[in-house]
Amino acid sequence: MRRWVILILLLAAIPAAAQVSQRHNCWDIDVELDNTRPPYRQPHTIATADSGLMLVAMAKEYIGTHYRYGGRSPKGFDCAGFALYLYRHFGYDLPGWSGAQAKLGVEVNDTRNLQAGDLVFFGGRHSHKIVGHTGIAIQTDPSTGVFTFIHASTHGGVIISRSTEPYYAQRYLTARRIFK
Repeated sequence: MRRWVILILLLAAIPAAAQVSQRHNCWDIDVELDNTRPPYRQPHTIATADSGLMLVAMAKEYIGTHYRYGGRSPKGFDCAGFALYLYRHFGYDLPGWSGAQAKLGVEVNDTRNLQAGDLVFFGGRHSHKIVGHTGIAIQTDPSTGVFTFIHASTHGGVIISRSTEPYYAQRYLTARRIFK
């Protein structure tokens, strides 16, 4: 019930221009795209400080959703597809891979300044210096910079993790703020 209320409120805030108009296959998975717009655009609606909190609340509704390589829907998400799916509900069209997402928005230089909804990026399994994973910041400790984030993990699907977990602590690269 709560998921439907949040979804209805979010859909009411999205302008008609954000409606998806055609389908496109990527990695042999159905993905909705609108090729008349650039892959990333600022929405016509005004993002507020609450936008990040609303995005995180929506993201938490998908905890436990299965991981699916290239997945961009509640049938299964990969990390970048999860961010793409959530931000689309706020009028933002993100690219479908982590490396491109890491070039968007404004860089957050210090994790102590992270806000709910900021994208956090980690190195991949093979190279810790090349972006290979996307997460969404939930909250941060402003005194230590330790943060929690939600993401689609290959081993657990959509889960919440902490930046201090060894796997993520040694791979953290950067964060980007999409909401202004």
